[in-house]
Amino acid sequence: MRKARYLVAGIAALAKPFFLAGLAFGLQVSDGAQLSIPFLRYLLLPQTVPALCLFFLWQDENRYLAFKPLVAFLAISSIALLAFVAIPAAGNFQALVLAARNAQGLLRLLLAALGILAIDLICLFVLIPKSRGGKIPPI
Repeated sequence: MRKARYLVAGIAALAKPFFLAGLAFGLQVSDGAQLSIPFLRYLLLPQTVPALCLFFLWQDENRYLAFKPLVAFLAISSIALLAFVAIPAAGNFQALVLAARNAQGLLRLLLAALGILAIDLICLFVLIPKSRGGKIPPI
């Protein structure tokens, strides 16, 4: 049976590389050189793995049940790595503003980071099984 929540999460996960690219360009990771943009695409390609797993889960949840731990691992590690980047950046706010060039660029960076966090949380929350009948299963 197809579950729409996996489809919605898969579509959201497909948007994650675009948010990451926006974050990378906002932090001037890519200087616009001829080789840096293809390399950035190479780095962003693995971010599509959770989307593919969620699409397979949408097709047949029982058959592709083994993909759930992979999606959970990728989402949790993405959230942890985003936190490891955000905490030092918040501590050096002046350098972050200089990297973003202005307050508007800083706002775009913040929105991209929040978008990435929201997508990872959506991917995690769709993996939580719904209890049937509202009863808590015995331990």
